[in-house]
Amino acid sequence: MIHTDSLAPIPALAATSPAAPSTVAGPSVDIPYWAQGLLIVASLTGATGGALDVYLQVTDDGGTTWWDYAHFAQKTAGSALTHHMFAVSRSQQVLTITAIGKDLTPALAVNTVVGGQFGRKMRLLFVAGAGTSAGASQTVRLIAA
Repeated sequence: MIHTDSLAPIPALAATSPAAPSTVAGPSVDIPYWAQGLLIVASLTGATGGALDVYLQVTDDGGTTWWDYAHFAQKTAGSALTHHMFAVSRSQQVLTITAIGKDLTPALAVNTVVGGQFGRKMRLLFVAGAGTSAGASQTVRLIAA
């Protein structure tokens, strides 16, 4: 059981998505070494002119290699702000083999969370589709427990 006095916010992952078709790494944050679980709350808005895919990636080697961890629902051009929430635990058993990508070549299916071990750092990754002409503000909040 998680008690509220054991929760700790982590600085938000906040950035503007790309203003042109591209794949761009966003900010990263350190995950506290003691964190056994994370509550993840994303507030995402569609970019102007093209589809937007937002991923969370994790690293266990200090940021040399980044692996797909979550892929939110694709945002269509100009779509309204939506909020998404899920919780994960380091001890969560993952019994399904899942295709993932790494670094700037993501491959995790839309609306998928790998789950389980989430490394020591987490970052945003944006893939702005054809026709994108302006980015939009994106925020992902992490609460460690």
